[in-house]
Amino acid sequence: MKKPTRLLLIVCLVAGAFACAPTRIWTSTPSFVTAESGGYSAQFMPLTNDKNFIQQFRLLVSNRSSKELEIDWEATRYLFNGRPNGRFWFEGIDETNINNPPSDVVAAGETLMKVIAPVELLSIKPFRSSQYKGQPAFSAGPVPEGNNGIALVLKQNKEVFRVRLSVAVRIEIK
Repeated sequence: MKKPTRLLLIVCLVAGAFACAPTRIWTSTPSFVTAESGGYSAQFMPLTNDKNFIQQFRLLVSNRSSKELEIDWEATRYLFNGRPNGRFWFEGIDETNINNPPSDVVAAGETLMKVIAPVELLSIKPFRSSQYKGQPAFSAGPVPEGNNGIALVLKQNKEVFRVRLSVAVRIEIK
């Protein structure tokens, strides 16, 4: 066989091997969880953002009371396998306030929706590289297999509500 033919055959075999590589797909059970009380409801749902992996969560907090409800992000924690594993990142958090995230206030009768990601799983762009100009300082990475959740801390009139919500994440190879 001639050299160009051999090279073409090798390239085709290598490309074919990559085309047949298994795909990893993240799934959660259940697809979302909800906690409710007389004054509030909270829903926690994993998000894939059109990718095969879960990298963020959607949190919905509805205030069913007649008074403001505060989400204390400084006390709220990401849970991995039932244990606290850092805080959450969301829009509005950057390198200046990541260690002191501001609280959110949900007005009476209103619902707050926030897309959140565990700080421990963030990728941080290189600050000195011109290659990443115009891109956000942080980007969410995939969550690990296991129980992923939130220890949500809500406050209302000096009363503190602690809500734990979690889903089981599995990584399937297809």
